[in-house]
Amino acid sequence: MKRKSISLTLLALMLMVSLLAGCGNSNSIPEDAVATVNNEPISMQDYESTLALMKMNYETEMGADLFEEEDNEEGMTLLDTIKEQVLERMIFTEIILQEARAKDLAIDEEELDETMELFWEFMGEDEEMSVFLEENHIDEAFFRKEMAKELLMIEYQQHYLETMEVGEEEAKAFFEENKDMYTSDQVEASHILVETEQEATDIKSQLDEGADFATLAQTFSMCPSSADGGNLGMFPRGAMVPPFEEAAFAMEAGEISEPVETDFGWHIILVTQRIKDEEDFEGLKEQIIQQIRQESLQNHIEELRESAEINKREL
Repeated sequence: MKRKSISLTLLALMLMVSLLAGCGNSNSIPEDAVATVNNEPISMQDYESTLALMKMNYETEMGADLFEEEDNEEGMTLLDTIKEQVLERMIFTEIILQEARAKDLAIDEEELDETMELFWEFMGEDEEMSVFLEENHIDEAFFRKEMAKELLMIEYQQHYLETMEVGEEEAKAFFEENKDMYTSDQVEASHILVETEQEATDIKSQLDEGADFATLAQTFSMCPSSADGGNLGMFPRGAMVPPFEEAAFAMEAGEISEPVETDFGWHIILVTQRIKDEEDFEGLKEQIIQQIRQESLQNHIEELRESAEINKREL
């Protein structure tokens, strides 16, 4: 039988799993809850249903045997990790939903109806899935409730982004502080790679006296690029090991470096072309404003998480 993987947005957006997990006294948690957030319970039944769906996804993709394999240095199994991720996601969801309700935000019921219609079209007729859902006490009401939560979370984030004001001066300051993000910096270079510093020094002396770089590369270089006169082509920052990159990007076209040591040996570098394009602020202003808003939203969510009163049951 064909088993379909659940692709609910709720299960896919695990962006906040890495936030610090606040712990409290599990004795204060209602019996039918897995956790509380600011004294609001998170249903144990909802947790078990979400966990069952997540486990099914993993089992469908990779098999059930992997659940008991250790997943990290602390000795946690993959199943332990999944349990933690599911609970953290549900805590994150509850925090955002509380904020949304406090601002009297609501979802469009027609949009929810349309979303659920698409969801069930995707699911289609699947007897095996129907048995799975029945065995795990997962019904249509559960999916509708979880999708409503997801839509309200999206509504809250959009509301935050749309109502946050970013002035031009703030955007300009961000641009000046992060110019490297908006600069295309590339170098075209050739090199000669040898084993010892003395060999590199001797080759540099020959180059200083007018020797042809490509000829020396073909004669002495240990790198496969020697067949092409040492040519490495065009490369951006981050493509080469740090000492090599630092030397190459410190030069202009036509310059030859002093010997540079890396784990591969000693290099003499010739920069043949340098491309450095900086975009202007006006052309990037709207993009920068959106980036500032997104970073502000992430910081805001982290602050909500840190300030929330959270009690979790031991899983």
